[in-house]
Amino acid sequence: MTQDKDHPAGTDRELGALLARGARPTTEATTEVRDQLAEMAAAIVSTNQARSRRRAGLISVIVAPILVLGVAGTAYAVTNIDWSQLWHNTPEWAEWAQDPDATVHYALPGGGTCELRLGEVVYSPDPNRPADVAADPRAEQAARDFLRTADLLTVADVDAMITAMRDKDENWAQADDGTAVPFGYGTDNYNADVEYNMAVKQAIQVAVTDHVESMGIPSTGLGFQSQEQCTGADQ
Repeated sequence: MTQDKDHPAGTDRELGALLARGARPTTEATTEVRDQLAEMAAAIVSTNQARSRRRAGLISVIVAPILVLGVAGTAYAVTNIDWSQLWHNTPEWAEWAQDPDATVHYALPGGGTCELRLGEVVYSPDPNRPADVAADPRAEQAARDFLRTADLLTVADVDAMITAMRDKDENWAQADDGTAVPFGYGTDNYNADVEYNMAVKQAIQVAVTDHVESMGIPSTGLGFQSQEQCTGADQ
């Protein structure tokens, strides 16, 4: 996870429409595009959390609920999404991930498997956050200890997260004609492996945050990073 600043209030639908109007289709999933997707995802996560819990700064870069559809040889139909843009597989582990605070393994609905490594915990609250949003540097060590000792797939409620995502999430992709198209459960653009992978990472994020706050420590400014390697996934 990385630190981001507070973002103006607005709906995910509005952001999706704005991206559809203002961004041009890309021709390939470049590193620059992936970085931009992570930044957009961070903005959405930050906004949603500020509304629900009055805290600032806990940002996830392991979720990308908005992506850009491109063309590779032939144009994609609006019901086809380049799912590879929602996977963050890395051929080599980053230096911090070679000695992570936590490693989890999980199976995907389609039969694939993933290894997720988490670490690089940081405390970096926004100095310009509202006066009533508290921050505490103890959050960093509390989160790190939890990652190192907890059985994350036991404490993280993945099924509940999937239900919450289906009930509330509005995920948008930009088609090559510039229109915003929804994807996810209940739409023509549904990928069970993508849904489960996103739910695992979001559920772990919630578990870490809830643990820190259960100790009476605000999670403002708390962040950590993750990397994954998945095989056999529907991409």
